[in-house]
Amino acid sequence: HLEDRVREEIEKNRAKDRQMFCQAKLAQMGEMLSMIAHQWRQPLNTIAVNSTKLELKIMMEKYDRDFFYKEIKSTLNIVKHLSDTIEDFRNFFKTDKEKHQISYEVIIERALNIVGVSLQSDGIELKKELNCNRIFSTFQNELEHVLLNLIRNAQDALIDREIKNPIVTISTSCENNKNILEIKDNAGGIDEKIIDKIFEPYFSTKIQKDGTGLGLSMSQTIIEKHCNGKLTVSNNKDGAVFKIEISSSI
Repeated sequence: HLEDRVREEIEKNRAKDRQMFCQAKLAQMGEMLSMIAHQWRQPLNTIAVNSTKLELKIMMEKYDRDFFYKEIKSTLNIVKHLSDTIEDFRNFFKTDKEKHQISYEVIIERALNIVGVSLQSDGIELKKELNCNRIFSTFQNELEHVLLNLIRNAQDALIDREIKNPIVTISTSCENNKNILEIKDNAGGIDEKIIDKIFEPYFSTKIQKDGTGLGLSMSQTIIEKHCNGKLTVSNNKDGAVFKIEISSSI
């Protein structure tokens, strides 16, 4: 009877975990759509401008071969960029079945392909201090999910607090067999009264913005249970510092 009760409780906990992951995925998809809008707005506007210029040339019967060739080539390059963007987002949501040999630099570059334009449009300076290009084994897409979530959290804090000269800094370092990735901002830090709670499921500081309170909880689960690493948070003199540690030996 006791064994049955234990099995039942284990299954309940697994069901809760599955539900939390589904809710976190839905929240991420909403953020992704927002970022696609950021990524596509300017290129689509450029395509419209190029098309208008060609249309005016036709109306004025000025068929300049070189001009048309240049504008068409520019438009095709933009279309390729839009296609590449969709591929980045599609790959982002693929579930890793096995670990990959990869470096932080590659993961950072892939994540910034998705969120970089959004940071730019919000006037946020991005600094990179990459001092660890060591190859290690991890679940690539899942680590990208975590990195993107941490960057978005920093972005939200900077915007909500209306920080002048907002900065997000991404840094990497190697310490013995540890590969360390840090995401820092200058938004003033996390209230010491709640900093110990931010990884708890459903705890959110974004209630008024429909925050689910699952992003950081899922990020910690991914790093610690899937990637066999460690995710911690602290404050420095400027703001919050999220630190990911993954061993090279895993």
